[in-house]
Amino acid sequence: MSRAILFYWSKGADMRVKLLNEIARCNAKKMPCYINTLAEKFGVSHVAVRKHVELMLEGGFVRELNPEGKPVYLELTKEGENVLAEFRKK
Repeated sequence: MSRAILFYWSKGADMRVKLLNEIARCNAKKMPCYINTLAEKFGVSHVAVRKHVELMLEGGFVRELNPEGKPVYLELTKEGENVLAEFRKK
């Protein structure tokens, strides 16, 4: 999936950028980051965050560190870092 579509033009693009930023913040602080925490932080449902995360997983912007674990911890990939760098340039 194109970065441009997922993060610039599609419905929910703003939320995905916010989620990437929060995942990056957690990673930088060496704190676990998982869907429930993200949902609470942004005041949205677990299901809504899960849908955004699934798109970002599919695009290779985040990865699950413990895919079989509960809760699933998220980490930014190099591709996710590149997207955030693009937004920080603006």
